[in-house]
Amino acid sequence: MSSSKVLSSPDTTVQRLLEEREQERQADLLDQVAFTDTASAPKAVAVIWSFIRSYDQHRNEMPLDQWLTQELKKYPQLWQGNAEVEAVARTLINSISRTHQHKASLQQHLDKGKSAVNWLARELEQDVQNNPELNPSEYAGQVQSMLASANVSLAQKLDPSVRHSTVPDDVTGNSSPILAETQPTIWDETSRLEISREINKQALLNAALNASYHGARILGQRTWNWWRGEENAPASVAMQAFFDSSLKSADHVGAQVAVSGGVMVAAKSGWLSFFRDASAEEVATTTYVGLERAKALYKLGQGDIFADTAINAIEQTTMVAARSLAQAAEHEGAALGAEWGAALGTVFGPGGTAIGGVVGGVVGRAAGKAVGTLIEKGGRKVIEVASKVVRKVVGTLKDVATKTVERVSDFFSSLFS
Repeated sequence: MSSSKVLSSPDTTVQRLLEEREQERQADLLDQVAFTDTASAPKAVAVIWSFIRSYDQHRNEMPLDQWLTQELKKYPQLWQGNAEVEAVARTLINSISRTHQHKASLQQHLDKGKSAVNWLARELEQDVQNNPELNPSEYAGQVQSMLASANVSLAQKLDPSVRHSTVPDDVTGNSSPILAETQPTIWDETSRLEISREINKQALLNAALNASYHGARILGQRTWNWWRGEENAPASVAMQAFFDSSLKSADHVGAQVAVSGGVMVAAKSGWLSFFRDASAEEVATTTYVGLERAKALYKLGQGDIFADTAINAIEQTTMVAARSLAQAAEHEGAALGAEWGAALGTVFGPGGTAIGGVVGGVVGRAAGKAVGTLIEKGGRKVIEVASKVVRKVVGTLKDVATKTVERVSDFFSSLFS
């Protein structure tokens, strides 16, 4: 062994220990965000697993809506009646189905050699055409604020040593008033692609920040280990099929709906602190994103793709989910209030990352120990590339839709400089 290797070994060991300590710190923080108390984690895993197992047993026998409604009715104490059960089941299915449709639409667009930026501009314009009362400039500003506010919250969780005053409180709160300062760029033929490009950059930044959170994967592993109720049970056929399918696939709505049903029951039972007052739409979106992130990391851990491809896949997941959530918000209209962008952005913030890590870890283990292990491996492999992407994207953010973006850019410049 050369002297240089001998000398570098202690440094490498120290760096590894520091990284492990930091990842455990992340997991501890996300644990507090995800679960109400220490007894909640095994209960949440148990109910998610019960939905997965039931779906495996009945997916070829019953229509998805009939099965999900039947499964939710096993918890009568959580609902005000059959009408609420049916409404929740319908929302979970419609949300994940709609998001898969957007994923397929984006993939068709990319397969034609067109850009994701062009796709997003076209999609937002389609919503405006369907709703003449919708202002395209304000609508795009909402979508951008959804991701921008989430990114600031994620960065603060990653490095709490940064003074909270670096970014005003109104950028990070769940009921953030940041949109009161919105000064949207007028959406027209000249600006449409530039505005969409800035939203896409926020989606890429969100993907890279989430990939930097290996603590989320550790939390998922911990959660499974805390339970161990079915450690010797056969692997879920439906979940194995989901992870083994292509990253481009939009064919596993039922499997994702099944997981969202378990997450919904855990949320309504009060075990998931982040989802204390969440809607079925938010639960479905968070479940979708968590599973798609986990699949990308599984492919990376398996050696099927490179780290930058995994981040790009997570970026597309983020943009598709944000676009789908925006469409749902547009349909809800005034019911969500004027600040829905920042409010719904929590799905992509630390809470969504925490729950996504739990979902990915639990479902990965349900798909088989090898799948869970490869997700963790992929999570470790992606971190270095993710940090480089964060630094690169931060330097290119522009104040296009809101004053918030300028604040976000200043914050990240101080954090990652």
